[in-house]
Amino acid sequence: MGISTMKTERVPITITKKMVQEYEEIFGEQSTLPPTFAMIFYRFIELPWRTTSPAILRKQYGTCEKELDIDETYQCQVILKVNKQRSNHVFYTQSLYLYDQHEEVCSKCVSELVTKSPLQKK
Repeated sequence: MGISTMKTERVPITITKKMVQEYEEIFGEQSTLPPTFAMIFYRFIELPWRTTSPAILRKQYGTCEKELDIDETYQCQVILKVNKQRSNHVFYTQSLYLYDQHEEVCSKCVSELVTKSPLQKK
């Protein structure tokens, strides 16, 4: 099946006012940043895996242990886990973790995906 679990390096990302403004232009004004806000961090993280066919999003959710703050820097890491292979489909979970300066998880965004091709290292 190839890859079963992979991790990115941790990448420091600071939440800026501009990021929040861009988010709010799409979703409206937020009293607090929702757990899924961190999904925009993917643009700053290079994933060391790929598929040769497009991945389809099956489910997505986020959890927040601590409120996210503007001007705060979080260490971000993506962990990929292949759940199963059925016929010619691969089902996997890709989770984005945000850690604070004390190494505690502040937020987690989970994407459950399926693709027709195996995952490969870049």
